[in-house]
Amino acid sequence: MWRFSPRLIRSSRWTSTFARPESSTTRALPSLSVLLSSHKSHHQQDESHKLLVSFLGMAMASCGIILGWNTRQPCLEEAADDDTTTKILNWSGTHSVLVPNDSYWEPESIAEVEAIVQKCHAQGRSVRPVGSALSPNGLAFEAQGMMSMAHLDSVVKVDTVNRTVTAQAGARVSQVIEALRPHNLTLPNLASIAEQQMGGFVQVGAHGTGKAIAPVDHYVTKLKIVTPSQGMIELTSQDEDDELFHLTKVGLGCLGIVVEVTMQCIPAHDLVEHTFVLTRQQAREQRDELLEKHKHMRYMWIPFEDAVVVVTNDPEETLPQSVPRQTSAPLSTKQLFQPLTDLLLTLSQEYADNSTTTTTTYTKETIEGMGFGELRDALLAFDPLNVDHVKRVNKAEAEFWRNSEGYQTKPSDQLLQFDCGGQQWVWEVCFPTGSQERNNGNDMDFMEELLAGIERDNIPAPAPIEQRWSASSSSYMSPAYSRDPQGLHSWVGIIHYLPSDEEWQRRAITESFTGKYCDLMRKIGQQYSATSHWAKLEIPKSIFQVADLRLFMQSRFPVALFNETRARMDPKSILSNRTVDMAFGKPGHRQ
Repeated sequence: MWRFSPRLIRSSRWTSTFARPESSTTRALPSLSVLLSSHKSHHQQDESHKLLVSFLGMAMASCGIILGWNTRQPCLEEAADDDTTTKILNWSGTHSVLVPNDSYWEPESIAEVEAIVQKCHAQGRSVRPVGSALSPNGLAFEAQGMMSMAHLDSVVKVDTVNRTVTAQAGARVSQVIEALRPHNLTLPNLASIAEQQMGGFVQVGAHGTGKAIAPVDHYVTKLKIVTPSQGMIELTSQDEDDELFHLTKVGLGCLGIVVEVTMQCIPAHDLVEHTFVLTRQQAREQRDELLEKHKHMRYMWIPFEDAVVVVTNDPEETLPQSVPRQTSAPLSTKQLFQPLTDLLLTLSQEYADNSTTTTTTYTKETIEGMGFGELRDALLAFDPLNVDHVKRVNKAEAEFWRNSEGYQTKPSDQLLQFDCGGQQWVWEVCFPTGSQERNNGNDMDFMEELLAGIERDNIPAPAPIEQRWSASSSSYMSPAYSRDPQGLHSWVGIIHYLPSDEEWQRRAITESFTGKYCDLMRKIGQQYSATSHWAKLEIPKSIFQVADLRLFMQSRFPVALFNETRARMDPKSILSNRTVDMAFGKPGHRQ
């Protein structure tokens, strides 16, 4: 019922097998200002102002008219009524792009990719690669030209001796897992959504959770990419120029179009999942023990509630028989959802006579069969920006999770990939929190400050705020990159759902999230050198924020090397877009 794939529309007909039906009132929503500025001294502020002057013109050209940014992008439906354009909408419903059909390619072979890239390079035409369009920020979108990788979806080879799998970039993660299953193998790490394509899975630095588990890009052993200037090249960690390999693993699609990925595998295994609820103090006190004891562990913090949902996963064969494999007497679905359904019926009655709202009226019959995500959306839709209302919803959700405490055992892919909710704004950051040997406490301090700020400022923050952990990545552009291979990193994601198709409500939610909520996390993140997940980095509303972002990027990533490599591989910048140029500048330009 909840499926998160891109929606592609060519006029009124569907162009992709993984598309979902489009509402007749689909809207393009405003850009999200969720960018991190550095914590600046007076000297740094002076440098920021100098930098601002130096690239003001370039930034305005590459990022659109940022000063006085129009917070509502134009509606695209009218222009999409003919047969000349393709419209793509990302899974979270927050970004869309309209591409001329003669600049939207769907190659079916690597040879076709090479031919298209060669032609576009000769003509200086944009050709930005796109996978499943899962990135909440529409990172792959470029109105001047795009290439869908969906038809390059073959699993090329499973090497059981070396435990590797080679797949084309458009192969979905779920496809690769199924191809590995007969060989008793699986991928070493999984993000939450199975419909990701392998190219995007790697290029944006997707991650799961686990103290000793790096983001997925770390496990890549070979890449085959098509570049504008050098044609097709293969990169491995054994290359003389392994620097290029480690830079390209998280290349954001702008060093070359990834057409094949080879990744390490591990033996397939069942996981025993344990879900339980702790208090905030218990979560802080038990964090080290839980991270050390469990292969996978994540926290889901519930604002305004002294409740932290803990989900751990461990290979079944590593656990003693005393650990339950299945909850012996689980609650029925009706009992499980009762805190949510009771509140939904109560709210439906309370709002029934309120002529200022257009909410749906629910009955016991109409809510039957609704899942968790649907119930939460329905609850929030009544008044999503009323902090007292959100508190009631969060309280019911905390009770739902207490009802859900218990164990289950399934194949690893069925537990590590889960429902992320419906249309939503989301921002996730990553920051170092010590080493494998010693957590320095940044992770818990960050969460304590974030929750205190939410509750102090009465921000209508729905649940959950998800916190995950990872080891360091060897990829230079990964948010979790560290020179210390024993590093430990925490990832924290805030969210605001878009539970209704009402345009006024969606606009109000967007303004609330991009304003007060993200401003709070940005301010806190400055102290911890927190950097955005690449799929959640948005174009800012202010040229001053662009200047701050550029300074931060230079302090956190090898921007000069990245830009020099972009200039070498893609001298005409046909693989880029304004988000990439906004963050790093144009290829070849030292920022």
